[in-house]
Amino acid sequence: MNFLKQLWQLGESFAVRLEKNRLLLISGFTVLYAVFTYVLAKRKPLWNDELYTYYIARLPAMTDVWGALMSGSEQLPPFFYLLTRASTAIFGLNDFALRLPEMIGFWIMCICLFAFVARRASNFYALLAAIFPLVTYTYYYAFEARPYGLVLGFSALALLCWQSATMNRLRPLSIVCLSLSLAGALSSHYYGIFAIFPLALGETVRTAIKRRLDVPIWAAFCLALAPLVLHLPLIRQASASAGDFWAKPQWLDMPNFYINMFFPTVLPLILLLFLSGIYQTVWRDKMPDESRTTSKIKPPIFEVAAAAGFIIIPITCIILGKFVTGGFTDRYAVIAVIGFSVLVSFVAAKLNNNNVLISIVLVICFVGCFRLLVLKETWTVENNLKAMTKIRLLQSKDVENLPIVATDPHTFIELNYYAPEISSRVAYLADPEISLRRLNQNSIERGMVDLLKPWFGLNVTDYKSYIAARPRFLLCGDPQHFSWIVPQLEEDGMQLELKGFDGRIMLFTVSPPMPETAHHR
Repeated sequence: MNFLKQLWQLGESFAVRLEKNRLLLISGFTVLYAVFTYVLAKRKPLWNDELYTYYIARLPAMTDVWGALMSGSEQLPPFFYLLTRASTAIFGLNDFALRLPEMIGFWIMCICLFAFVARRASNFYALLAAIFPLVTYTYYYAFEARPYGLVLGFSALALLCWQSATMNRLRPLSIVCLSLSLAGALSSHYYGIFAIFPLALGETVRTAIKRRLDVPIWAAFCLALAPLVLHLPLIRQASASAGDFWAKPQWLDMPNFYINMFFPTVLPLILLLFLSGIYQTVWRDKMPDESRTTSKIKPPIFEVAAAAGFIIIPITCIILGKFVTGGFTDRYAVIAVIGFSVLVSFVAAKLNNNNVLISIVLVICFVGCFRLLVLKETWTVENNLKAMTKIRLLQSKDVENLPIVATDPHTFIELNYYAPEISSRVAYLADPEISLRRLNQNSIERGMVDLLKPWFGLNVTDYKSYIAARPRFLLCGDPQHFSWIVPQLEEDGMQLELKGFDGRIMLFTVSPPMPETAHHR
């Protein structure tokens, strides 16, 4: 037992010295994050939504970007494209450059979480807060060329600035940065406006405690809404196009959001509870007083309220979607991870009396889980690179040199980007009326007509006109993914012959109706 005590004391002595080196901890985290995220950003194929970013970012000027956004089919603010174009101007129009702003934004979020928690707990529990987003579904937005990484970065920066302002640390600068950060979140994605809600909740609790209104902070919240004025034309156009949105909010989205986002976190959280339980039941009372770290952790209640406010953002988004916007998907509320990161770190520090040695073990466990997540994602990326199922099917020697029709929007835009040798033969047959009737939504279909055809220069053709010409063509894609064309072709009497199948991707030869079928019709 003496040996065990000595070992504990030795480990804790080393841990305390290491814990004081904040720069080393931040540098180590940055290297860990940068290496793995860079590899994934370089290797992972661009998917449908990222290809929208690609096509809009390569437009000649920001005036063209504004024009494309005015179609209402891409419902994002221009600031996101301004940053993306700046990145591609420096590093070239490639996958890494398209994703770099989000990589930086996600990293900023993690560093801000570290700084926020480090003011209330030891540096290793702060490091736990920085690592926590890496073991959630949120991490995928660190290397996706969409604005969610930016929203995360701006939102966490706003949280840190708000904390600094309440602590009177460089208060004038903190208040200015608070307003600018919130404006940045809103200017990256319209749902970034929800970053104001948890801070306003925290500030309301603080006002009740202090019995005094902090006017400069509330003014910062109000000034952060200024970008809405500039974006009003875009917002009106987007609202007019959102009536039959592809992702209509459901009440079940509330539990599903938390399940989807935090499913990868199950193992790290189990390890956290297990190690905390071991500490409480085995180590805490058996170690001598001088070997315990008993510094108290008691964050202000208004900071806890702000963190809780982030956690309930998905509920707020879904209610708003049901009654106002008509749309919701999990990524719109991705900033909820900020609240979970803060509270998980606070709870871990509280359970373990802010013990530094336990925090190091927890950090090691979380890093190990992050590595497993990266391995899984790397395996997925490699399989996608090897497969490119749609292209392989179309390049088969057995496939005739016919026009190609994509069954779904995702297949269409991916074929144009990844298979330029056959892109001149690829078409998408659009009909918003049929889409609304068969899929109960037509926002994607209208986007194909209003955005992809005039602004991306892709071959989007009217379905009825194309079929009226009775051509013979190939039909390729996933008929289950936002697709109405297979049942519609069958209803119109076209003959479909299955030529190939690989996973969910199907290849058909489509021929005009037989004369007797046409006569019958």
